[in-house]
Amino acid sequence: MSTKKLSDFKALLFDVDRTLTDTKRNISAETIDAIHKLDKSGFIVGLCTGRGTPHLLNRILPLFPKDSLHITTSGSRLINSLGQVFWEQSIKAETIKNLREYIHDNRMLAVFFKNDALYTMDPILTNMKNDPWEVIVKDLDEMSDDEVGAVYLPNPNNETLRYIKNADLSFKKMVDNFGNPYIDVTSAGINKSSTLKKWSEHTGVPAEKIIAFGDSLNDYEFLQTCGFKVAMGNSVPEIKEIADRVIGHTDDNSLAKYLTKIINGGDL
Repeated sequence: MSTKKLSDFKALLFDVDRTLTDTKRNISAETIDAIHKLDKSGFIVGLCTGRGTPHLLNRILPLFPKDSLHITTSGSRLINSLGQVFWEQSIKAETIKNLREYIHDNRMLAVFFKNDALYTMDPILTNMKNDPWEVIVKDLDEMSDDEVGAVYLPNPNNETLRYIKNADLSFKKMVDNFGNPYIDVTSAGINKSSTLKKWSEHTGVPAEKIIAFGDSLNDYEFLQTCGFKVAMGNSVPEIKEIADRVIGHTDDNSLAKYLTKIINGGDL
């Protein structure tokens, strides 16, 4: 049982999907209220997410203070709540050009994460245009090959994984809300944890003073790096194993309940 308190820390960073949100991608009013209370109490609050600016700009970032600094795009970018970039590590344009050819030749689907928009093809393109988060999305044919921070590839096979490795890229195996596998692809060595060092340089808050919240495999290194690790009850086993605290399922409004408890002086 931890006897640490919220006052022992200076910042809280949240994964988005199935952590900040429930499995239907909603964020409760109680969670939003808790974030505002933390900010007013002097704590730094922000995101650490695989999603990019085009996912977050219209519905998620406005929930945070304008000067909050967020780790996004699977660690490829640091942005504020207005979507302005403070640091980024994009995939080389030549690598993206070759990857686009590979995807075309193998009739694959993909989403390319740039800061101005997500670039993809149908049926993903049409689905994203109807997304309730008002995602900024454009046709892949309109995209230049520079400044791509990450690439989403659904249902990768072993040949695709070999191709990604041989292209000197990093990737994380994940599953979506429906249990479908996908990978997030980034520049070699880029993940949420690697960019946390940049976040600390900008904010002046060391990793040991951060409370981290997550549920998925792409949160693993990020959680390990931070001073206190909170796993959702819906987390994968690997995340629960390293957590200092496992709270309830995201669909039970467990994040809001936990934040309210520690704001009111309860033990972490």
